[in-house]
Order: sequence, then structure tokens, then C-alpha cells
Amino acid sequence: MVDFGFKVLPDAPALTARQERGLALGAVYAVGDDLPINALTAGSDPQSAAKVLEQAWDVYDAQSARATYRFLLEEGGHRDVYACVRGYLNAGWDLSRADERARVEQATREIPAIAMQRGERPDVALNYFQSAWPSRAMMQGHYPRRIIESIAAWDAARVVHVSRFIVDAGYLPADEAWAAIDAAARMVLPEYPSWEEFQLGFLAGRVFWQCNGTFDAQEVSADYRRYTSSGKSLLSKADSPWQRLPW
Repeated sequence: MVDFGFKVLPDAPALTARQERGLALGAVYAVGDDLPINALTAGSDPQSAAKVLEQAWDVYDAQSARATYRFLLEEGGHRDVYACVRGYLNAGWDLSRADERARVEQATREIPAIAMQRGERPDVALNYFQSAWPSRAMMQGHYPRRIIESIAAWDAARVVHVSRFIVDAGYLPADEAWAAIDAAARMVLPEYPSWEEFQLGFLAGRVFWQCNGTFDAQEVSADYRRYTSSGKSLLSKADSPWQRLPW
């Protein structure tokens, strides 16, 4: 058994270089959720995996599993709507009330047109801005006053994460899941210069998604700390895939 210093699955099939790199895209989930870092599985029985997929992803068979892959890989996931609002979030959180009001008013006027140009629903994009604006400081991660350019990392990591449960549930064969992970790698690699930036993209994407959901501030903060810690572990431990594999 290879000792990664993280949770591993004993006697897991050897990974190809491509598979190892693909799994590394979802490593922050593996570390944060205590899943095997060396195999495409969550370690779940089919019934448990199916329950997770139904409740968290609205996936219940092969057709809906493939629809989820299309959403994440071909239909833009959350990264396209993020692109509609990103420029308006990239402002300090210590604005005066007048400046903040002016910024929000400008975004409210302009975001719908930007969304239409990008093929996104104006109301959805505007709702995301209005939800994300109060939490923009958190989305700036470790770099004050800078919103990350792309949250493609968030969509790519989710491809890996959902693939674990899709395979465990038996909805799709492993080969098809690996093909989706390969597509995620091709999609995300041009977006970042390093694993450090990939991690920031993941964190920003997750917060962006949560801001438009039913999470409260305490949940979002706890979740952010959890996956920040996972990323720091991956970026610092010598036996981490993020250390062993160049971006």
C-alpha cells in the first residue's frame, strides 16, 4: 500500500498517472470528508451511495448521473454565473455606505444585461450577486481585496466527488466516470497557475454556491474553515498529491 499520509484504501487498484492527477482535483473533498485519496470510491455501499446522490444531487440513475456531468462540464456549472457577477464582488468590504449603495445599484442595473450576453438567466445572476455581496470578504480567501478570477476548481472538484458515489451506487461504470474526470481536468487546468490558486477557486466557488442556498452564516464559516484546513494540509504535507504532482 502506498502511504500518502492521508486516508487510503488498502489494496486499491494502481492508478495511472492521468487517474492520479484526476483524483487530485477532488483531494480537498477526500481530506475534508475522510474519503480514500487513492481510489475512485467513497467507501459506501450501493444503498448508502444512492441515498447521498438522491438527497444531495437529485441523481437516482444513469440518466440523471450523466445530466449532472453535463451541468458541471458542458453547461457551465456555477462558474458561468459567477463570471457574470465577479467584477462587482471585487471591492473592499470597508466601503462607505454611500459607495456600497452605489456599487450595488450599478450591479443591479448592469448584471442582467451581462447575464443575457453570456446566456445566463438575468434573475438568477442577480440573485447570486445579492446573496454573495455580503460574503465577498470570505470569498477573497487569503488575498485581501482580490476576488479569484475563476471558480472552475469548484466544478472540477465536484466532478470527482460525485463520481465516487456514482461508481459506488453502480449507476455508471468506472470507465465513464474516469472519462468525466479527464474532461474536468482539461476544463480546469488552463484556469490556474498552481494548486494554491486552484484551492482558492474551490473555496470561492463553494462559498458562492452556499450564499445562494439555505446555509446560515455560521454554517458557511465552519464549512470554510474545514476545507481551508484540508487545502492547507494538501499544500504543506510532503506526501500530498498536490506536492507530488506539479500543476
